[in-house]
Amino acid sequence: MKKAMSILIGALFVLITLYPAGVIATACFGYTFELINISAFAVAIAVLSVCIVILNFILKNTIEHKIIQALLTVITPLSLMNAAFYIFKHPQFEVIASILLSTGCCCYLTIKYLKSLSLKTVSLVLSVLTIFSIAFSSFIISIFGNIVQNTVTKTVVSSSGKYHAQIIDSDQGALGGGTFVDVYKIEINAVVFKINNKPQRVYSGDWGEFENMQLYWKDDTCLVINSVEYEIK
Repeated sequence: MKKAMSILIGALFVLITLYPAGVIATACFGYTFELINISAFAVAIAVLSVCIVILNFILKNTIEHKIIQALLTVITPLSLMNAAFYIFKHPQFEVIASILLSTGCCCYLTIKYLKSLSLKTVSLVLSVLTIFSIAFSSFIISIFGNIVQNTVTKTVVSSSGKYHAQIIDSDQGALGGGTFVDVYKIEINAVVFKINNKPQRVYSGDWGEFENMQLYWKDDTCLVINSVEYEIK
């Protein structure tokens, strides 16, 4: 049963790191990372976290494996970072509740299974640094994040499913705003996530224009916007 606990903790570590690691790694190469169903994924992380905690109460065992001890050292700060990614990008109630529940379970697992004082200290320091980083980022976003607010008002997928076009309403406050159409090409479509290339902006118009905009795909290489055809490269 100790092996089963180790496997579950390893699986939790992978699920917690998938979203932030995917977003950061793909951004470095000019791509975007998106979970297919972020609410379901957040709930799955929370369920797995709770199951591990319940199993701990039932088994009342210890974990001495060095790799799992290393994972437990970083799982709490990583869960905090993961929570920040979810909350900033998808602030729905079920997402926030699930991801915070998972973070609490990770804190419990770190305290419960880390026997070394030095490892607990490292975990605490990393967690504090993560919290300060999140707080600073939140402060910057609260000041500058409201200057430009982009809202996707409509998404139209091509017949093959390879491309999808998004109509974006860009509210720039006192500066006015605009209506944009960006086209994404889906490079990888896995079971739980998809990776898109950097969007191609094919149209820029006046603010509020999205309300009466006509948008459809003629074929996979031609997007029609207000009766005008745009070639997709």
